[in-house]
Amino acid sequence: MRKILNIFSVAVFFLSSCASVVPVYKQDYDFSKIKTVFVEDSAYSNIGGTIRNAVIKQLMTKGFYIKDSDTAGIDAVVSVSVYQYQPSKTYLIRENNPGASNVVVYNNDPFELSGSTLYDSGSAFGIKDTKLFSSTASVGLSISVKDPKTDEIIWTSSYTYEGFDIDSSIEGAVKFILKSFPPQKPNKGE
Repeated sequence: MRKILNIFSVAVFFLSSCASVVPVYKQDYDFSKIKTVFVEDSAYSNIGGTIRNAVIKQLMTKGFYIKDSDTAGIDAVVSVSVYQYQPSKTYLIRENNPGASNVVVYNNDPFELSGSTLYDSGSAFGIKDTKLFSSTASVGLSISVKDPKTDEIIWTSSYTYEGFDIDSSIEGAVKFILKSFPPQKPNKGE
């Protein structure tokens, strides 16, 4: 019985981690009228500009006009919130070698790597008995689109993306989220 429970637990874990994120949107909204968009500044201080630029880039590739400051005449307001932020980190590990002549400062304490992939970056600067390990970066973003006339959220989606650095994580998350915007109405024959 315990073996079956363990197999079931593993299956549920893998199935849940493979589930796709489906955006939620107002079904009766006419998304075809959205042509000009304003992207709000992200409140996340050290990566807010990177997030805003990634959103603008993706929307422009889809053919939307972006207004930067004057919000008159806009059809939608896009806002982004960050719900997970973990930058990549590099750790210097020195193997215990009491006779080594090199002095390397490193952290001897254990460290947490939850949610990251760890990879070996090789030796540190050619110094014998050292290793560099790096963890990947991950970012979780939620993007919402609001009608400026009614102040109503008309579309929202979120996604968490892992990359080698925070910039690639942001780009990946934004691209994945916005690939389903604007939503496509199913054909009447479906």
